[in-house]
Order: sequence, then C-alpha cells, then structure tokens
Amino acid sequence: QLVLGYVRAGAGNSQTVVYQCPDSACEFSSGSVLSRGKRPLPIATIDEDLIQNPPRLLIGTVDKFAMLAWKPELRSFFGIGPDGKHISAPPSLIIQDELHLISGPLGTMVGAYEMVIDRLCREHGIGDVMPKIIASTATISRAREQIKHLYAREESMLFPPSGLKSSDSFFAREAKGPGRMYLGVMAPAHFSLQTTEARVFATLLQSVAHMPANESSKDPWWTLLCFFNSLRELGSAATLMVADVREYMRVLMDRHGWAYKTMRNSIASELTSRIRGDDIPKELAKLEIPLSAKVMDEPMAHPVDVCLASNVIEVGVDLPRLSLMSVVGQPKSTSQYIQVSSRVGRGKDKPGLVVVLYGQSKPRDRSHYEHFRGYHQKLYAQVEPTSVTPFSAPAIERAIQGVLVSVIRQLGELNHEAESPRPYPRTTNNNLVSVLETMLTERSDIVTDGEATPAVIQLLRERLSEWRAWDPSEYGGFGKFPESPPLMYPAGANPPADWNGHSWPTLSSMRNVDASGEADITDWFNEVSSSEEHQ
Repeated sequence: QLVLGYVRAGAGNSQTVVYQCPDSACEFSSGSVLSRGKRPLPIATIDEDLIQNPPRLLIGTVDKFAMLAWKPELRSFFGIGPDGKHISAPPSLIIQDELHLISGPLGTMVGAYEMVIDRLCREHGIGDVMPKIIASTATISRAREQIKHLYAREESMLFPPSGLKSSDSFFAREAKGPGRMYLGVMAPAHFSLQTTEARVFATLLQSVAHMPANESSKDPWWTLLCFFNSLRELGSAATLMVADVREYMRVLMDRHGWAYKTMRNSIASELTSRIRGDDIPKELAKLEIPLSAKVMDEPMAHPVDVCLASNVIEVGVDLPRLSLMSVVGQPKSTSQYIQVSSRVGRGKDKPGLVVVLYGQSKPRDRSHYEHFRGYHQKLYAQVEPTSVTPFSAPAIERAIQGVLVSVIRQLGELNHEAESPRPYPRTTNNNLVSVLETMLTERSDIVTDGEATPAVIQLLRERLSEWRAWDPSEYGGFGKFPESPPLMYPAGANPPADWNGHSWPTLSSMRNVDASGEADITDWFNEVSSSEEHQ
C-alpha cells in the first residue's frame, strides 16, 4: 500500500506527485520526505517529471508512440540532446507484452511508428547496433511474419525452446490442474437467442445454490461471468436478468420442489467501456468477495451474482476466484476466445466450466457448434494469423506525416527545426530528409520486399512539397484551432473549412484514426416561402 503526497519541485511553485510508504520505519515512509530528508519511492508517473529526469525503466503503452510528432522533448527518453545527437546511451532492451494484440489496425499503425522508435534507439545512426526486443504472447500464429512486419527483424528465436517433453522445457514446466470444460448450447426450437440465455443463466445460477457441498466449495461457482461480443447484446441481457431470468427461476423452483427462500438474486454488475475507468478496479474487487463474507445487514459485502462483461476482461484481468462462465456467441477470433475463456478456472484446485451459447440464426455459430469437439480438441492450432500491413496504401497515407514530423522534431535542433516548421524544409541542410528516405527505404525493402518502396518515397516527397508550399507558421497542437492553418492537427477532429485542407490530420493515438460525424439541428425546413403562404 502506497500513500500519495504532493511536494514542491525545484525552486518554483510547481508541484508533483510522490509515492511514499505508510510505514514510519521505512526509508521511504510518508511524512519523512520533507521533515527528515528521506526520499520518496523512485517512481514517477507525470510526463514532465519523466522528461526532466529520464528513468532507467520506462513502462508505457504503444498509444504514446503518436506523441513523438507532438512533443519534441520526448527525445530525452532516447538519450538525445538539444542538438539532435545522442548524449547518453539509448534504450537497449524493449519488452513487448501481449504481442498478439498488436495486430489489425492498431498493429498496422504501430508498425509504421516502430521505424521511428528503431531509429531513435540507434546511438549513431542507421547502421548501429539495434535494441534487443523480447515479446511475450500466449496465442499467436505465424509469429515470424508479424515480427517482420512490426519490427523489420528477419531473424527471431522462440523462447523457451522445445525440450524432450512437451510438458518440460527445462525453463518452464506445465502446471497440472483440473483445467476447464467447454459446453456448447444451441436451441433451434427457441424463438431467439435471448430465450436460450434466460433459461441457461437461470439454470446455472440456481443450480449452484442447491449443490450438495459446503460454502467454500460453492464459492467458485457462485458468481456467473457472462461475456458478450457487443454492447448491444450485453444490454439486452441486462434486461433479461431483471425479468425473464427470475421468471424461469420460479419454474425451476416448482419443477424441483425447492423452497422459494433459496431463490438466487439476478442483479448484474457490469465490466464494460461504458463505466468510468476508475470504477473498473472497484468492480474487479467486488468479484473477489467470497461467499463466506456474506453479511445480511451489509449488502455491499455480498458476493456478486452475475457480471456482464465485454472485451474489457480479455487481457490483463486475473480472476482466480471464478470458475463459471458463459460466452454468448462465438467470438470473432480464436485468440480472443482463448483469452476470454481463460478468465475462469485459473486456480490450481478450481476447475472451470465455460458454457458457450450459439445463435441458431447465425451460420458461423452453427458451424462452430457442429464442429464443437474437433475445434476444442485442437483449439490452439485454430488461432488465426495476425494481420500487420504498415506499408499498405491507406495505412502509409495516414501515418507518413506523423513519421515525417517525428523524425524532424526528435532529431532536429530543439530550438530550430523541432520548435518551428518554417526553417524546414527551406533550409539547405537536408540531412534529416536523407535520414528519413533511407529509413523508409530500408524498412519497406524488408517488410514488402521492395514492392511498396517507390510509392512510399513518392508519397514522402509529396508531403515535403506540401510543407514547402503551405509554409505553416507552427506545427500545431491540441485545444482551440488557430486562425491560420498549422502543419498538422489531431486526426479525428474537424478543422475549419477556410483552411482548405492545408493541414495534415496527424495521429495523437494509435487507436483513434477516423473523424466522427457530428449532427446539427436546423430549422431550415421549417421556414415557409412567401409563395407557399399564398397557396
């Protein structure tokens, strides 16, 4: 447990956040930083603090890559000084977790910006030693092709290597446990999938209450985790929990002669993107409340009965208490299916049950149901290859201006090219242009075997010609749009019409790449012309 505090940074009035230990005997204890001269914990989370004092270990997400075009001061993370030259050693080790998630549109954008990261990590230019990259993943197919397209590395090695036994590679041993059982349900006689959901949910919930077991044995099965492929399907299930599920519970009570006082609640919590980000940890904490903590006069101490979840739980969520899960509809990919269903049955002594509900009106669901046994017996062999195409025409058209500006602002002089776009490219010093052309050429030659290289270089020269013709006075930023068009504006925003397209839409995140359509209410159609009035 840590305590947050605020201390003055430097001689000015600015404040920053520090992390302190609540134990007064600790060297990093709270209340001792100022009074006894002790240091706070060496943890920094504010961008300005990190830039001013670059850390030895930096933890972040690939979304931040896009900020290289907007913040030239990020060069300090790579040991680059104000003159654009390395003054200290750049990062030599890059660890990428969950590599299989860097695919599709996200992976394509990341692959384009990775060439900038690779260049900034080379101390003296293009031909120097490259940083070592270690990527971890649980579900991937054709990993070499993905690594080639993302990092332009043609050589890669699988670790740990295969041993004499599949369960023992010397570096890791297979953990023996009860595992998970998969059960497929499809009811063609039901009018809709919602009817199947109501009956299955009610059966799973109520059956646990009548298990011939003690409280500790019931606890893993008490909370039903339901996964949905879309928020629309999740919303309809939330309505089912209020009415249809409870009605079918009464049918079960009458059928089996169970007392009504044992009927379960079907009040559902939610783990989706619709709830606030700071509420997600609270909802996860509720899922860890065991059945033994149930107190009648404290409703918040009750274990969760049902949790409706979207792809928020796909990765990075550890729920060792849970064993019961329902998946509504076959997920879009096998890797997602594996990741989602792995949220339950994670304990050494806790088996898992995954009930998959298939829609009778969906051909894909019917196909998976018909091949249910064979599909699950070779589940990991069914993982689809990932798609990363950083040099495809649509991708490079969106990303090349960000790559161009990132190179200029990170490798240019901090008080010259990095701050103002006007000295460049009018200056006679075109070293950065040659660096950029060489970088794009070498990268494209590896990723596309040279097929896309001429088109990429041609597009780069078109962007440079636009820069020269527009002659913008500033690079651009966030907030209110200026009167005269800057060189770039955040992609997804709607610039003023009088800019006449003389500004580049540039990514500020690896995920949001499309502009949104905005509706405007008008009374234009309510106006009646004079001729219509006479009629």
